[in-house]
Amino acid sequence: MKRHVALTLLIVTALGVLNAHVDLPRIDGRRFVATQGQIYDPRGWMEDQINTITRRCESVQQVNPHHPDAQTVVSRISAFSPPDSHTARALNVLRTGPWWLVEASFDTLSPAVVILYGEGAFMEIIEGAIWSGSTTPWRSAPQIRRYLLAAATALPRELVACFDPRSELYRP
Repeated sequence: MKRHVALTLLIVTALGVLNAHVDLPRIDGRRFVATQGQIYDPRGWMEDQINTITRRCESVQQVNPHHPDAQTVVSRISAFSPPDSHTARALNVLRTGPWWLVEASFDTLSPAVVILYGEGAFMEIIEGAIWSGSTTPWRSAPQIRRYLLAAATALPRELVACFDPRSELYRP
């Protein structure tokens, strides 16, 4: 068989296999890759990679969840929507200045990412800046970052950029 015939046959076969096993569904105006029943978010993956490369976390402090300041933050979250919020546990606590970003898990609620502002007794949850629930089919971290920045416009970008989800629900 001649080379150009073999190459043409190979390309046609590869395109046929690709067409039979990979779809590019449009969901809410965005393209995803679907294969074998799984949906993947290539744009979200790319946003995650760019965020990892370009973020600057020098001014962001990772706070140990057992530190008294972190416990104060968790107590605010626990009191926010009782009774289900009483079981709040911090998975991830980040801070820059008076701004706090907390990823919390609960016994009966979905994990949540909560933005707080202030210190001690003057610490407040920013009501619109709470993410809870799944982000499916979008990749979690970019979707949550985008939402939080839109909900709390004064929120420092570097705090949100340095957030990497730890909950199983939010992992890729």
